[in-house]
Amino acid sequence: MPFVPATDGVLLHYSSTGTGRPIVLIHGWTMNGRFFDRNVAHLARDHRVVTIDMRGHGRSGRDLVHLTMEQLGQDVETVMDHLDLHDVVLGGWSMGMAVVYNYLDLFGTARLSAVVDIDMTPYLFAETGWEHGVFGNLDPAASLAVQRQMVKDRIGLCETLIPAMFADGAEIDPTTLQWWKDESTTVPDLTALALWVSFSSQDWRPLLPRIDVPVLLAHGARSQIYPTKVWEALAAAIPTTSTVIFENSGHSPFWEEPDRFNSELAAFVGRL
Repeated sequence: MPFVPATDGVLLHYSSTGTGRPIVLIHGWTMNGRFFDRNVAHLARDHRVVTIDMRGHGRSGRDLVHLTMEQLGQDVETVMDHLDLHDVVLGGWSMGMAVVYNYLDLFGTARLSAVVDIDMTPYLFAETGWEHGVFGNLDPAASLAVQRQMVKDRIGLCETLIPAMFADGAEIDPTTLQWWKDESTTVPDLTALALWVSFSSQDWRPLLPRIDVPVLLAHGARSQIYPTKVWEALAAAIPTTSTVIFENSGHSPFWEEPDRFNSELAAFVGRL
């Protein structure tokens, strides 16, 4: 298995498939690189597709150290430097996009040709003048309640959150739901808690106007996690964007509509 040590020695697992312009995909909170299995083979026909298990997730090291979003941004750079990747299309799903924001803040866009935002907000809390929080209404008190449940009843939290990853009103195959829950709960409770605290405290709205590469906004029209049109706020703030709305998807269009997602992403990369 391919691993590379992070700056603090934690082993980072990655997968690299295909050749060509690199597409690097970063998974969401308590997920892992295998969630992109419906996308890798198609995209790897013409590109080098790299997925990374963030520390504490998947097959990467589970050391309870440096569990911050800044460190995850550094870990992405560690893997890309190890693979000598340049001209990269860097995509982030959910928390993965928060990792991308941290990467941009730390390293800029010297390695990048574009960014892909998969159904994510730059700020998790809803407040006056900003309606694009988690579930459209997350506030600090609700976030604390999530944190308490994370360490008290992780399974119960998954029973609520995992179905919400899919389109509002969708019928989800029980086998799929169980696989998602099983993969999510392999992440240690304290890892999940630390990273939630870290990324929920960040506000990346001031960074958006400074992103100097094209950004693809790939959002689900029936997202339960972000039920507002957050893509409109992103498009208004980021200098260069393309927007693709997946009408039959929720928070996970790469999984729910993989054929269209793969085609749209490949077309976006082809226009760069």
